[in-house]
Amino acid sequence: MQQISLCPECGVPEPFYLAQRWLDNGDIVQDQNPHARISFIECEPLDPLFNNISKIVGTSIDRIIVNLVARGSEIYLRRLIPAEVSQMVQDRTLNLEPFIDAITTFCQVIGYGQYNFLDYRFESDDDDFAHMRMLHPFSVPEAAGSFAGALSAVAGGEHAIDFEEVSPGLFDMKSYRTRYDRVFSEKMRIPDYCHRDGDVEFERCKTCGTPTAFSEYYWYLDKGVIMNAQSGRRMAVLGQELLDAVFDALKWELGDTIPEIIVEAQRRFVKTGFYSIEEVGNVEEFRIQLAVRGLGNVRELAMGVNGMRVSIDNVCGHLMTIGLAQGLFETALDVESDVEWELSQDGNLVVEVSPRKHKVPVTRLPRLKLD
Repeated sequence: MQQISLCPECGVPEPFYLAQRWLDNGDIVQDQNPHARISFIECEPLDPLFNNISKIVGTSIDRIIVNLVARGSEIYLRRLIPAEVSQMVQDRTLNLEPFIDAITTFCQVIGYGQYNFLDYRFESDDDDFAHMRMLHPFSVPEAAGSFAGALSAVAGGEHAIDFEEVSPGLFDMKSYRTRYDRVFSEKMRIPDYCHRDGDVEFERCKTCGTPTAFSEYYWYLDKGVIMNAQSGRRMAVLGQELLDAVFDALKWELGDTIPEIIVEAQRRFVKTGFYSIEEVGNVEEFRIQLAVRGLGNVRELAMGVNGMRVSIDNVCGHLMTIGLAQGLFETALDVESDVEWELSQDGNLVVEVSPRKHKVPVTRLPRLKLD
């Protein structure tokens, strides 16, 4: 791993704060590619979310997630990696070791886990492979898909991944050449980011310009882990719009009920106690925390015994946000609930959660016989 400098004031790693911009509307974009929106979120819910979806639909979706993320990651990375660099790799005129070291170091800086690149063969034929060992990946199927997508973006071709947990938290990931399902690939659409002004104001570090909220996070750079010191949760930088595109493709693959299934899967996870209702008690603090994560600009948050209403402009990851709102409401009031939402074409979300009204069974009296 390359040597990493930290901001002397807030402790944020230099590659982290140089790589992205926090905007005034609750969005984060890549510094070198302002058309690419990203997010900084709790990553531990991802695999439980995928597992809950699998349980609801009755079959594992891991391979679908790997394939979709591979295609989406390739699209995403081709926006960042100069075409001439990829061509030099494919022509074998570029020494790959420093390039690989730079990529794996950056992956550890943004919270993806510890990467150990073991071996590879890039000869542009069916015998090509790459062998990576990952400790504590931020999400197993997403990490596998990101690995495959990175190979496609750098070395060309299309790649699949076999992965195996060789010890607790340690995964062997080996790639091999494949061909993506063409229809499946066509369903991956990642729109360019279009900025809309907002009114979010961050208190920022005077040295590096990062929001001061990041002083609450700690980087275990050798392990590729970022922790929120207050909540004890693990964080990672993700292409949230890539995950949204994955969910859209899942809807195409598995049916129109997928959005409701994702909301339900997230609601179930929230009710395990991972999040607490205290986190939404202070509306302004909650607004800043969502903006720090790049999830949008909270306009309204109100909750009482009769329901909960949340309004967010420029929302990112709206299905997970809906499930979060419903799960927090049910946890706070110990009730079952119904949820409705509306997402505008501009990406503005309104969520309304209400206590479920149970139907009272009707007792039918025996018909009386009149004289």
